Amino acid sequence: MSSGWIKIYRSLQEHWIWENEKYLKWWLDLLLLANHQDRDILINGELITIKRGQKHTSELWLSNRWNADRKQVRKFLELLKKNDMITITKSRQKGTTYEISNYNDFQGISEEIRTTKGTTIDTTEDTTKEHQMVQRKGHKQELKNLRIKELKKDINNNSDLNFKDFWEQNGFGMMLPVELEKLLAWVDDFAGNREIVMKALEVTSEQGANKRNYAYVNKILKNWESRGFKTIADVDAAEKQRQIEIEQKFNKPFNKYNKPVKPEILPDWFDKDQQEAPKQQKMTEEEKKAYEEVMRKLGRGDELEAHK
Repeated sequence: MSSGWIKIYRSLQEHWIWENEKYLKWWLDLLLLANHQDRDILINGELITIKRGQKHTSELWLSNRWNADRKQVRKFLELLKKNDMITITKSRQKGTTYEISNYNDFQGISEEIRTTKGTTIDTTEDTTKEHQMVQRKGHKQELKNLRIKELKKDINNNSDLNFKDFWEQNGFGMMLPVELEKLLAWVDDFAGNREIVMKALEVTSEQGANKRNYAYVNKILKNWESRGFKTIADVDAAEKQRQIEIEQKFNKPFNKYNKPVKPEILPDWFDKDQQEAPKQQKMTEEEKKAYEEVMRKLGRGDELEAHK
């Protein structure tokens, strides 16, 4: 068990978070989980310093700890972030780290942190009760709206299970926690769009058994990210264009050596000459009279009359 403790003053009762029992419990847990002194941890083979007031974690880990849906955890963390109570740093390589804002003196709520046995660091309130009441009124309606949304949510609809179920039911094998965490990180990178990550799983599944692994899914998602895809519509449009190019490639004529036949290049005037019918030159009056005279001498004057 970790040593040290924190002390919360009665002023916490004036804070808006006091009105939500669940959020209050989660907030106190974040305070208790935060490092009371700098600490080095190993992440993907790299030594990272997690500073005092920080905690390296993940939304998935917190949702398991609090027995809550991951979306509820995200809403809670975003609410804290919006109100400058924490800052959050995320990356696929290093995971998620949150930091308690003003760790020594949070929002006028005094705390006493015992860093070592027999040594105590005290902090005092920095804001007034009036300021706290303004905060309380400002967030009361926001909390009410959040509670309404949570009540309407189907508690059995744990969206994180969709990835896991699809993975294990379509030949990928058993999903490791780290693989689920990486997929959820991709959801964050695509601005919360779960559909585009699920689409990558579907595309991978269609490629055959030897492709059904996270490395191939990751390759697809990196490609889509580099091409600026944001929605399923972007993916579908690109896939449609790819199919057209494939059809055009296979519809080309091939010679006996199985190589595409080089199209014959004709001069520009060829088509023009084919389209233009030869024009008959018009006779002058003198030529016309001479022609008629010849026709009469030949006894074919009746033909001239027929054409008039």
